[in-house]
Amino acid sequence: MNHANILDLVYNAALLLAMIIIYDIAAGRGHPSLNPVRQLFTGLALGAIGMVIMLTPWEYTPGIIFDTRSVLLSISGLFFGAIPATIAMLITGSLRYLQGGTAALTGISVIWASGCLGIAWHYLRRRPLSELTVRELYLFGVVVHLAMLGLMLTLPWEVARQVLASITFPVLLIYPVITVALGMLFTRRLQRDETAEALRENEFLFRSQFDLGNIGIAITHPDKHWLRVNPRLCDMLGYSEKELLLQSWVDITHPDDLEADLAQYQAMLEDQIQGYSMDKRFIRKNGELLYAHMTIACYRVGDDIQFFIAGIIDTTESKEAEAQLRAKKEQLASVLTGSDLGYWDWNIQTNAIQSNERWAEILEAAPEEMNRDSQFWFDRIHPDDRPLVRQSLTDHLEGRTPQHKIEYRVLTKRGHYKWILDCAKVVNFSEDGSPLRMCGTQTDITQRKEAEASMQLASMVYQNCHEAMVVTNSHGQIIDTNPAFTAMTGYQPDEVKGKSPKILVSRHQDRDIFDHLVDTLYSTGCWQGEIDQCRKNGTTYTAWLSINSIYNPDGSVQRRVAQFSDITEKKKSDQIIWSQANFDALTGLPNRHMFLSQLEQEQRKAHHHGEQLALLFLDLDHFKEVNDTLGHHVGDELLKAVAKRLQHCVKETDTVSRLGGDEFTVILSGQKHARGAEHVSQRILAQFAKPFHIDVETIYISPSIGITLFPEDGTDADTLLKNADQAMYAAKGQGRNSYRYFTASMQEEALYRRRLGNELRQALGSDQLELHYQPIVNLRTGEIIKAEALLRWKHPELGYIGPAEFIPIAEETGMIVELGDWVFRQAAQQVAIWRRDFHPEFQISINKSPLQFREQGNDIHSWIAHLHALGLPGRAITIEITEGLLLDASQTVTEKLLAFRDAGILVALDDFGTGYSSLSYIKKFDVDNIKIDQSFVRNLSADSDDMAVCEAIIVMAHKLGLEVVAEGIETEGQRNLLANAGCDYGQGVLYSMALTAEAFKQQIQASQAQDVLTE
Repeated sequence: MNHANILDLVYNAALLLAMIIIYDIAAGRGHPSLNPVRQLFTGLALGAIGMVIMLTPWEYTPGIIFDTRSVLLSISGLFFGAIPATIAMLITGSLRYLQGGTAALTGISVIWASGCLGIAWHYLRRRPLSELTVRELYLFGVVVHLAMLGLMLTLPWEVARQVLASITFPVLLIYPVITVALGMLFTRRLQRDETAEALRENEFLFRSQFDLGNIGIAITHPDKHWLRVNPRLCDMLGYSEKELLLQSWVDITHPDDLEADLAQYQAMLEDQIQGYSMDKRFIRKNGELLYAHMTIACYRVGDDIQFFIAGIIDTTESKEAEAQLRAKKEQLASVLTGSDLGYWDWNIQTNAIQSNERWAEILEAAPEEMNRDSQFWFDRIHPDDRPLVRQSLTDHLEGRTPQHKIEYRVLTKRGHYKWILDCAKVVNFSEDGSPLRMCGTQTDITQRKEAEASMQLASMVYQNCHEAMVVTNSHGQIIDTNPAFTAMTGYQPDEVKGKSPKILVSRHQDRDIFDHLVDTLYSTGCWQGEIDQCRKNGTTYTAWLSINSIYNPDGSVQRRVAQFSDITEKKKSDQIIWSQANFDALTGLPNRHMFLSQLEQEQRKAHHHGEQLALLFLDLDHFKEVNDTLGHHVGDELLKAVAKRLQHCVKETDTVSRLGGDEFTVILSGQKHARGAEHVSQRILAQFAKPFHIDVETIYISPSIGITLFPEDGTDADTLLKNADQAMYAAKGQGRNSYRYFTASMQEEALYRRRLGNELRQALGSDQLELHYQPIVNLRTGEIIKAEALLRWKHPELGYIGPAEFIPIAEETGMIVELGDWVFRQAAQQVAIWRRDFHPEFQISINKSPLQFREQGNDIHSWIAHLHALGLPGRAITIEITEGLLLDASQTVTEKLLAFRDAGILVALDDFGTGYSSLSYIKKFDVDNIKIDQSFVRNLSADSDDMAVCEAIIVMAHKLGLEVVAEGIETEGQRNLLANAGCDYGQGVLYSMALTAEAFKQQIQASQAQDVLTE
């Protein structure tokens, strides 16, 4: 075979490569699993390419023609399957038949043998075509062209011998290489398409989870600033996305939760943990608290954290309503794919390694450097992976494995790690079977590893998401579900696969809503809203459903993804919470919150229309006597009857509200003149003149009504309510069962209070204040070693003024801090005397206003220093606080209560049982004893509800290690009942009224003398 023939053959192969590249560009991103029409056109295209190749052949002798049709047809059979390859064989075989010549039969045989070998290889190999290797493709090319050379024997022997002598070497040298080149082009394209398809589907799944899910999701930088936040998180926190991205999560975390959060966060930064979950509080933009359950995970590349993913579930409503839901969590990173091969050749005897430039590129080094240093590659393997690589090489060199194949990390010259897929085999052995030479390839799979990690993260989100997820095909048939779907619906995956999601829809679902869902889905590709669904067991529930579509490149629907959560309980609790927040539980009337909102709305309406608005404030006269004489049950029923009667006295457009207790308001809107309010008030008084029949009781009760007008008397809700309240008190002061309009003269009461406030400042410095003491008696022994200090004001003109009158004024003016300091120091001096004279463990209790705890200027450390100066322990003083202080404990209040605890000063919870008692707060602030409110003691009897309450309080307190003091004991019967129930101490008029220090001293001495006589 001369040089010209070889050049013709090489030119023929180059033409084949050019045609395959042109076909690859024309085929675009089409997948080789083609439908019949596309298979037909593909076969025709392959046949056309074959014809072009055959029309530019190398003619060995007249009638004996050679070209690269064998490569084309074998590759066609291998990658395109039977139908396209058969069509191509028919076309090229027909052309060869028409060309004629002595070797026509041989040429046709080569065509059919090449194509059939490709088809057989396609269907008989067990692994996907995307896993074809260079070695397998080379073997395939050798087999095809050995078969082609074998078919030359169908020629006359002399011709066959000459042909084989001329073409065997170039054919076996060039054609398998061309086969490998074409095969790797198709293999790489298959790998890219498979990876891209998987990534598109997973990307869509989790982008819909990010954008439309009911879980707040945030991606944060290690410096704690937000990188991305989803709409749900913005809605939860009340910020826009732009506002959140300018802050860090530290900025809006509640101070009490920040330390614990930062500790966990730091542990994750230091690689001690990979993630954590916690309940915490955020501060919304409007200042309100957001209670949330948060789950944090980090994404690492090597040892470096790239970002954190936080799934945040709003648990505020469950905290407020004591029974709500929780529930989501994460986001994935972008993925890079693709890489070329690096080759290496290892001479095992000399330990010399030769490599190509691509291998050096992977390690970002020069080829000469790698070839010069045989240990350069091995030394850069990650320390954790090095033993595994050494073991894999050893196993193959010793014959235990057919191939060395392993993935590991290598350190590049620039200082970062890459993932490598290393595949190799021993290719030469010595006579005794020892390996001499080993060759292999290395592929940079860093991007694939990153993609796998991202897909694993996405799969983890999908599998662990608290929301049910369903994936359907383009025909609406279910093809996949997540575990949350089974937990929510009761259906196992195999029970719903292949079925329509309609099986989940309740038969009670409104058809119009379902039709709208379908129309919207087909027009826009997405839908979200509420829908009634049915579980496997037949129970129905309301779901919040979000549906999105995944599209093929041609715009047709490939998948639909639906995610839903059960919001049945949430809807019920939302309605309950809204009702509780806006309506009175007893009467069903709007409560104070709803009343104020309605009043402001009616004010705006009246202002807009230039009309008047009247506000009536009603208080029932002597209602307390009903409760005291007939019981609270009758009182509650009376309040319900009053509410109904008031509603019958006004128009439907007017608003009747209950502010609390026996106080009601009426908003009269659209008033043309002031007499309208007067007519309504007269109607109310007339209706109340009729008796109320409650059970077997006939009750007469009247209201006192205060009237104020908008805008004459005031232009804001607070002023109007205050004015109506003052007018109501004026009606009570003038005999009750009447109504009064607000007048300017009613401001005199406010002036009086202002006068008391001014004179209270003078009282502190002019010995007008003094402490009286009421004994607290041990119910078991009768011993008096405790007393409660009560402040009295001896006014030079007005006489004794009780604390109920001047304490509120002191709180309004800020004088309460100075009064509290004076009371503490006086009580401390007195307890020091009585500890010396009466009992070394004597204690004095003092009442503290909540404002004294919230005031920054009230330095309790000076109180503690004062105790130390008097030589008193902290236990000498007991601080009495209310339950409301604990429930509204700010950081300032908390610090002061804990300072009392640290100093040994006892804390008592006053008026226990009348408010909202939280055991967790009692334990948190180390409350030492509780005082049962006198309202439970006043009507105490053996089988009464009050007795049951007292016993429950005593048992609970003792279980918590607390002592109990009962207030308001007036009779021996009450004392005996409480003592038998285990109550520790009691106080009340049965023992003594509050006394001056001197009178108290005399009573103690008399009690001690009586004890001596008794002994």
